[in-house]
Amino acid sequence: MIEPFDHEYFMRKALQEAAAAFDRNEIPVGAVIVAQNRIIAKGHNLTETLTDVTAHAEMQAITAASSFVGGKYLKDCTLYVT
Repeated sequence: MIEPFDHEYFMRKALQEAAAAFDRNEIPVGAVIVAQNRIIAKGHNLTETLTDVTAHAEMQAITAASSFVGGKYLKDCTLYVT
């Protein structure tokens, strides 16, 4: 079980996303967004793959989290980024 606010666990998950970016020949940056001690979104750099300067890991995760919560406010969420 994940300990409450286990920052190391969530950062390891962000590092796994960074590894996914590296595997795609992207700059290896990853991000996860956590709410109530669970990952609600994740992302990694896709700027080269999508030819989109805004496709950074953080933006990918924020977009996914916004979709998850059904709105634009990510209240009480934490972003972990490498």
